[in-house]
Amino acid sequence: MFSSVGNELRGLKNYQRDILVCCAIFVAAVYAGYIAAVLLQDRSVEYYAEVRKIIIGSGLPENIFLYILTRNAIVSFTALVLGIVTYNVWPVMILLMNGVISGFAAKMQALLFNHYTFEIWLFGLIPHGIPELGALFIACGSSFYYRRLRSRGKPVWGRVVKTYFSVVLPLLVLAALIETFVTPLIIQRFLQ
Repeated sequence: MFSSVGNELRGLKNYQRDILVCCAIFVAAVYAGYIAAVLLQDRSVEYYAEVRKIIIGSGLPENIFLYILTRNAIVSFTALVLGIVTYNVWPVMILLMNGVISGFAAKMQALLFNHYTFEIWLFGLIPHGIPELGALFIACGSSFYYRRLRSRGKPVWGRVVKTYFSVVLPLLVLAALIETFVTPLIIQRFLQ
């Protein structure tokens, strides 16, 4: 099992440029969301409530860990698979949507809770965001790579499943654990 994971991790070098492109798309979208929040800051309470409703839904479920893991696993899996069949449109849309919401929500939280935006990112998003976004960038970047391979007539679906289960899903489990059990403690300690 560990050799399979090691092989997959070494295989990331085949599409590291694609992963960086995904990161750049996300960063541009974060900036756009941040700017939108700055422009709409006079109505921050109602906009933040809407974004929160989009992210959380009607309320938090009993098992937050499972909810976070399931949501992120579905998003990453669909980005990986649908990117191949939609000519990379779907992963780009996911990156844009997640980036805009992240930038917007971080700035709105900073405004509402009277903190600097970098504090919100540092204490509230980065601890779980590194493995979570890493998994998303790998899923999207690998979909770009596998799309190119598939267009050359090479079989990719076995590799897609292997990438997902040996790299993406373990990162998402780690991210969900951190988001469920560590991030709330950090937020309580530093942002209240």
